[in-house]
Amino acid sequence: MLDEMPVNNVPTAETTTETVTTESTAEQTPTVEQTAAPERRYTKNEVIDMMKRRVGRSHNAFFKRYGVQDLKGLDELFENSKKFGSMNDEFGKIQLRNSELMRENAFLRNNINPDKYNDIIAYFKGNDLEFSEDELLKQLPTHNEWLKQAAPATTIRSLGSEAHTMPKPNEADLAGKLLGVKF
Repeated sequence: MLDEMPVNNVPTAETTTETVTTESTAEQTPTVEQTAAPERRYTKNEVIDMMKRRVGRSHNAFFKRYGVQDLKGLDELFENSKKFGSMNDEFGKIQLRNSELMRENAFLRNNINPDKYNDIIAYFKGNDLEFSEDELLKQLPTHNEWLKQAAPATTIRSLGSEAHTMPKPNEADLAGKLLGVKF
């Protein structure tokens, strides 16, 4: 008796229809009456089996939603998402470094004064321009101050032995110094 549980709201196949006539109106309205059917009782094991099937269907739907077969696949998916996050961060750093190197390379190729690098970057940001070498070349004719200035002309001096001749010492003076004698 403990293993049986009543289940309410079970649809039955038996229904009857009656016609009711009211005295005040000549309309006929059909009414539906349900006859009482015996209650269906399920055993504890039947209820457990039904619940297992429902839970299994919901698990399968959940796994299908994320494209995995089981909890192990879900764990792998989670680990891969963590790896993706760290790889995406690393990619962002590499992409930023690449754009910095491309900008510096454009400055070097176009003979830009290193003291003006920050000014040029601020100019591009302030005018909502995306930095590129082509855009830099478009801006150079109106901004000659960005270019390196030519070094002032200097005179060249010779530093070799011909420029400075030293007098040759006298042999007698040299011998006197060696021997400690004065001549």
